[in-house]
Amino acid sequence: MKQLIEAFNLNLDLAIEAHDLLRGATQREVDGVKEEIAKGEFIKTTTITILNEQGAQSLGRPIGTYITIESPPLKINDPYVKAEIVEAMEKAMQILTAGLLNPPDSVLLVGLGNWRATADSLGPKFIEYSPITRHYHQHAPDALVQGMRPTSGIAPGVLGITGLETFEVIKGVVEKVKPALLVVVDSLAATNVERIGTTIQMSNTGIQPGGGIGNQRQALTIDGLGVPVIAVGCPTIVNAAIIADQAIRSFCSHSGSMFDNNQSLEAVKEILSFFGGGLTVTPKEIDDIIENSSRIIALGIGKSLFPGISEEQLILYAT
Repeated sequence: MKQLIEAFNLNLDLAIEAHDLLRGATQREVDGVKEEIAKGEFIKTTTITILNEQGAQSLGRPIGTYITIESPPLKINDPYVKAEIVEAMEKAMQILTAGLLNPPDSVLLVGLGNWRATADSLGPKFIEYSPITRHYHQHAPDALVQGMRPTSGIAPGVLGITGLETFEVIKGVVEKVKPALLVVVDSLAATNVERIGTTIQMSNTGIQPGGGIGNQRQALTIDGLGVPVIAVGCPTIVNAAIIADQAIRSFCSHSGSMFDNNQSLEAVKEILSFFGGGLTVTPKEIDDIIENSSRIIALGIGKSLFPGISEEQLILYAT
């Protein structure tokens, strides 16, 4: 798998996948990295903490905390599963924002992605379902439920539509609005088809827009924006090279044939050469996955930013 990822220059959006790949079959922990796993009724939560520069170089991502919530029923609109995921997201946000946010502080919600492409529309959909209250604080404070902080939201689109770099748009808004925290939501790429629509990753290290499809833009981090950034994402695509390689491995395993990594890699390259290795796929039910995932993420973030406010009240303030 590692050779395939390097050959096609694939980016590992999920810290849990980078961690598993690095540990390999030995399952020995990586120096400078700590993993904690908690299991619930419907979910599994994995917290990967990169403790130092050695761990950061090994995993290829910044020092910080990466919390992954896995739930196969996430794709299904089940109220019991939804409640457990939302609760897990609340706890994760408490860990990631510890010491960063006070009750009256303003928060800017950012939905990255292309609203014209379903698999990349998680971010804009998240903004659609998120409680937005900053304008009420300015113009109609009596319309707010007591204890609601000012939140604003933006879906900056993509360079091909707006002609503007995402970083430039967000930097300008941050300088004007001066939020205490950014929460950025984006679609991710996975290396396992089973993770599509079943996994939510949250981290306190910022995000690299477009990284999953090799179209990297300027990173959204505290260093560049001057504001702490919480990144949240859900895998919606898998590179076709990954699927082809897994299919060959599965065939060899079930047929008793000898698997040759080099021959498999060359075969995959030959088939995908027409697309330059950049072919990505998404399931036909991606519309439902985006709809359900965006609602759950919006509610999980909303409940964490507005503690004590009911789900029904939060929905009233959605855009």
